[in-house]
Amino acid sequence: MDQHAQPSSIATLMEQMAKMTSQREQRELERALLELVSAFLQSDSIALYGVRYAESLPELKLLQVAEKDSQISPDSCGWLPAGDDARKAIAIGRDHRAPWEYGGHIWQVIYQKNNIIALLQIEHGPLTPDELGFLSGMVRIHENYLRLLYDAERDMLTGLLNRRSFDARLYELLDNPDYQHTLALVDIDHFKLVNDRYGHIVGDEVLLLVAHHMEQVLGAHAQLYRYGGEEFGIILRDEPQLAMTRLEALRENIASFNFPQVGAVKISMGYVLIGGQMLPANVVEQADRALYYAKENGRNQTCAYTQLLQRGEIAAQIPYEGDIELF
Repeated sequence: MDQHAQPSSIATLMEQMAKMTSQREQRELERALLELVSAFLQSDSIALYGVRYAESLPELKLLQVAEKDSQISPDSCGWLPAGDDARKAIAIGRDHRAPWEYGGHIWQVIYQKNNIIALLQIEHGPLTPDELGFLSGMVRIHENYLRLLYDAERDMLTGLLNRRSFDARLYELLDNPDYQHTLALVDIDHFKLVNDRYGHIVGDEVLLLVAHHMEQVLGAHAQLYRYGGEEFGIILRDEPQLAMTRLEALRENIASFNFPQVGAVKISMGYVLIGGQMLPANVVEQADRALYYAKENGRNQTCAYTQLLQRGEIAAQIPYEGDIELF
C-alpha cells in the first residue's frame, strides 16, 4: 500500500466519529469503528477480532473485516486459538493500551469492564507519534461508548441482559427463524417469603447468586436475561431436547447450593422452541404457561410447553394478532 496516502480531512474524520457515536447496536458500533480507522489511516485491510479465554489461553473470533471499499461480517467464523503475534499483542495490551507495531501490522486491544474483549489488526506501515496517539484516542472513544451501550442493555443488579434486550432478541429470532433456539422462563420458588423473612438485601443476594449459577452452568450456551422481579429469561442455542438437559443441570445445581442465611432455594422453569410464533408475546406466553404449570404442580421442576400440550395438560394457545402487543 502507499504509506504516504493522503489522510482524510478533519471534517471527514469528525463525521465518521459522529457516526460511530450514533450507533445503538454493538455490531454497528464495531463497523463504524472500522470505517473511522480506515478513513484515518487509509489502510488496505483492517480486521476486528473478538477475544475470549479458554483455559487461560486467548482465542479469537473474526467479527468484522474492512478491505478497501467493502466491509463484511463473517458470521460463520468460530473461535480459534490466537496466533503468536495476536497473543503477544494481547499480552502487551494488558500493561500498555497504546497501539503495538509489528510485522507490517498495527495491533490495538479494546477493553470493556477492565477486560480485553477485542483486537484490531491493521495492515499499515509505521505510524508517527501523532498518528499513534490519534488511533489510541479513537479506540478509547469507542470503549467509552461501548460501555454506555453495555450499561443500557444490562440489568443494574445482576449484570444480566435486561428486558429491553430480551424483547429485541426475540424479534430478531422470529424475523430470522432457524428453529434451533429455545426460550426458557425461570422463576425462584417462594421468593416473596425470602424477602419477607430476611429482607430485600438478602433477597438481592439470592438474585445475584442465582444469576451467577446461570452464568456458570449456561453461560457458554445461552443468553441470560433478568426478565423482571424474581423471573429470568434464557435463550438457548439448542433444540428443546438438549435444552431440557441443560436446564435440568441448572435446576439441580441451584437446588444443591446452600444460599447464605437462606439455605435451600429452588427454581421452576418452562420452555418452548422459538419458531413459528407470530409475535414475541406468543413465545413468552407459551413458555410462561409451561412455567405456571410447573409452579402449580409441585414447583422445583422444568416443563416443556409442547409436551404439556401433547399430554393434554394445557390447552392450545390462541395466537395474538394485530399490531398491538402487550407484554
